[in-house]
Amino acid sequence: MADRCPGGLGAGSRRLGPAAAEARDTSAARRLAAGAPRARGAACALACLLAAGLAAACEPAPTSPPAPTPSQSPPVAPLAALPRPAVAETQAPTGAAHASNPLGLPASPIKLDPGRRVFTVSERMLAGAKLGSTLVLYAATVVGFEGDDLIVEGRGGPSYKVHPGYVVPVPDAPRLRPHEPVLTEWNGVMKHAVVTRFVKDKIEVRYTDMDPRTPLAQLKGVRFVVQTEGLAPGNFAAWKDGETWRHVLLVSRLGGPPAESGAVLTSLPSSSARWFALGYGGAALLADESALRPIPVKPRLKLGASVWAEWVGALRPAVVQSAEETGLYTVKFERAGRPVTLGWGLLTPPLEP
Repeated sequence: MADRCPGGLGAGSRRLGPAAAEARDTSAARRLAAGAPRARGAACALACLLAAGLAAACEPAPTSPPAPTPSQSPPVAPLAALPRPAVAETQAPTGAAHASNPLGLPASPIKLDPGRRVFTVSERMLAGAKLGSTLVLYAATVVGFEGDDLIVEGRGGPSYKVHPGYVVPVPDAPRLRPHEPVLTEWNGVMKHAVVTRFVKDKIEVRYTDMDPRTPLAQLKGVRFVVQTEGLAPGNFAAWKDGETWRHVLLVSRLGGPPAESGAVLTSLPSSSARWFALGYGGAALLADESALRPIPVKPRLKLGASVWAEWVGALRPAVVQSAEETGLYTVKFERAGRPVTLGWGLLTPPLEP
């Protein structure tokens, strides 16, 4: 309040200046004192009114809220306000829950040599996780085994145990080529990207699941996984949840017959397999394989083509406006104004029911 009424001046001081305001208040006080013998009661009343006016003048002036600016894109709802997938709350896992497997994922044997690199959930996020919890895949290194669990070591942290179902393996020496979709890192977090070129001992990439204005990155000594088409760990997929097609990140396949070597998994209506996946905001969920459809890792879309594009975790109808650079498309959503730029893995040709 002091900043609005320096020195305790009245409302008029903001218009008259400090000197004029002081003279005005002094004059008012003298007139009040002169009239005291005649009407002390009236003087007291006038003094009270003057004090009330001064106090009111020091109150913050009401301001009108700024006029809302019409959005040109589909509205982005706060994460907490968005409904979680129903399956994330109702379908229970089948394994035993413990520190390395808080979600109780069923057995998912995986053979990796010590020293192999992986993407997995951090120990802090793993602790107390449940279906619907937000999980993020970080870079880590396998240092040993204990039963079916892997013992991994993150960046600068102590080693800890993790169930194989929370792990995306990374090959030791992948063969990379320009314009190839890959899984790689950004500050230790698993990200999707496309290889743009080779610069001496570095590999330049464009991230495709981040803000399209993110500059190209030249990486050295980080992890790479060459993406292949189909349902595979690290790929994006469309999951039919009731009447809604949701955009999910696949982590591991659980149960069902083992996939044949080199086979491209699509959707198997009679399959008993399920997938551990991450939905919008990294929400952990389990999805039946029969309800999943692969999203192309390297889509080839023509201008004007109808597509389904990701927006706040769901796939919505859109039209391709342009293919600006490798790994990026610009699309315009139905019933929305401004086009948006999305990367590979975030849009797909319309899917059959």
